[in-house]
Formats: sequence, structure tokens, C-alpha cells
Amino acid sequence: MQNNNVIAVSFEDPRNAYQALSELKGAALEGRVDVLAASIVTRDEQGRLATVDGDDIAGGAATVGGSLVGLTIGVIGGPIGMLFGWTTGLLVGGAYDVRRADDSESVLGEISRFIPLGGTAIVAQVKEYAVEVVDELMNRLGGTVYRRPTAVVQSELDTARDAYREAQKAADRVVREQRKAARHEKAEERKTVLKEKLHVG
Repeated sequence: MQNNNVIAVSFEDPRNAYQALSELKGAALEGRVDVLAASIVTRDEQGRLATVDGDDIAGGAATVGGSLVGLTIGVIGGPIGMLFGWTTGLLVGGAYDVRRADDSESVLGEISRFIPLGGTAIVAQVKEYAVEVVDELMNRLGGTVYRRPTAVVQSELDTARDAYREAQKAADRVVREQRKAARHEKAEERKTVLKEKLHVG
């Protein structure tokens, strides 16, 4: 029986991340684990995420864009992640947001925590016959593994996107109300000026 999981593996030495990804692919070729998608992810000192190397094996292309892994990285590193404090940016400052992510009980927050400032990690979607296979490969190279069922990650991604859309709608409402108020204020100003002109005349 296979367990479909998303894993995040953090490495202190970036070189070990590349070696670990290579060994993960090797284990897949040997049939010890199925790797559906995998990517090396870095976070710079400003908190921005970047994918360095990746394979969307299910899609047959060297990209994570269409995979659950790509979606996860995109959500954590984009405006949704900014809203929930899973990523960092120039708007709020790196250390603050990473500490927020450390305190997060969410799966996406935990995945984000495994990509620290200046750090390197592997994020992958795998089907595992035995978790020991991946754990041993990663631990041997100094990697620390975080693992959650794919269904749980997908559910949280859906929830996060829904919450972000609602936040966007609320922000749009505020902007519309502010514009309406500004138009009303300008109209009142024009009326006042006109009255003054008529009064003077």
C-alpha cells in the first residue's frame, strides 16, 4: 500500500540538497518510491522563494509549475503566503514573518518553516511504500524531513486560496467605498464653490 505524501526536507548545506534530490530520483528508478514531482527551493535573505531545480515527473517536464509541488511553492511564496505570514518580503521584513511561520499550526506554515532565510530545501510529492526509504536517504545527507498527506496539503491550499479571494473582495469593497466617498466629497466641494460664485454675483 502506498501513501501519497508531500514532503519538505531542509538542509544546512545546499550541496547536500542537490545530492539528496539526485538520490531521491535514483530511489524512484529503483522502484523504492514514486516521485511525482520534486524541486529544490531556496529562500534569500529578503525572504523570496526561488526554485532552482525541479521535475514534474507526472507531466514529463522539468518544471514544477503544473504540479502540486509547484502550486504549494507558488502559494507560500506569493501574495497568499504574504497574507498568512508563510513568506517574507520587503513590506514587513524577513525575520518577523519567518517567526510567524514558525508559530503557525498550518501545514503550509510548517512547509515554509522548512525553508528558512538563506536556506535550501527539497519539496516533493511522493508515493511511499515505506517512509523509512526517504527518511534514511535524507537523514544520511543531513536532511530533516517534514511529511504530510497530499490530501491534507491540497485541502489547505484550497482553503488558503478561498480565504485570499475573500480578502481580495473585502479590499475591493473598501477601495470602492473610498472612491465613492472621494467622488461625493469632490461633488460637495464643487457645489460649495458654485454657491459661493452665485452668492458673490
